[in-house]
Amino acid sequence: MARVESRAFKISVVASMLALTAVFELINRALPLRAPWGMSIDFVALPVMIVFFILGIRYALLTGVGLFAILMVIGYASFVGAVMKFSTTISMVLVLGALQLTPLRDRSNLALTYRSVARFAPAGALALLARCVVAVFLNYYWAIPLFFAMPVEQVIQSFFFGSMWGFVSFVSGMNVTQGVIDLAVAWIIVFGFGLAKRFLVPKVPQSAFK
Repeated sequence: MARVESRAFKISVVASMLALTAVFELINRALPLRAPWGMSIDFVALPVMIVFFILGIRYALLTGVGLFAILMVIGYASFVGAVMKFSTTISMVLVLGALQLTPLRDRSNLALTYRSVARFAPAGALALLARCVVAVFLNYYWAIPLFFAMPVEQVIQSFFFGSMWGFVSFVSGMNVTQGVIDLAVAWIIVFGFGLAKRFLVPKVPQSAFK
């Protein structure tokens, strides 16, 4: 059995990545860079994307749940911040995972689908779009009213000059920036530095796609 196929190995990777998540959040607390309602520009979700590229969607979702739990305990904005970070990160994971079931996939090795920049670029763009949709929806209908304890229309009037497009552009801009950081840095670590080869990513049988 290849090392990466071992459950003990997978659990150890997830545990290590969650520990890294906690470290990144502590750094983020000491040197914060945040939007007014609590969304941060950070590396907290980076381990989730690394796990996705190495172990796939199942363990990435598990790491995402761990991310949520960690942010609930030590994260900024507690429940609101944890829900927003979890939701926006997992939206990207779900899109990337779904696209691995399309002709975009690498037919010889599913786990290496995004090794190719030609495949990763359009998939990443769709993942960022999904993240922006989720972020705008949650901010408008839930996070901003809860965080500011006032109607969202009043917040838009105060911070975005009454412009809904200004609000959408600002939230999307923040999430595209954060999403690009998460996706690009994780891709560089896993594929650029050859981490995928080191962990002997398992082969997918050809018959699975026939």
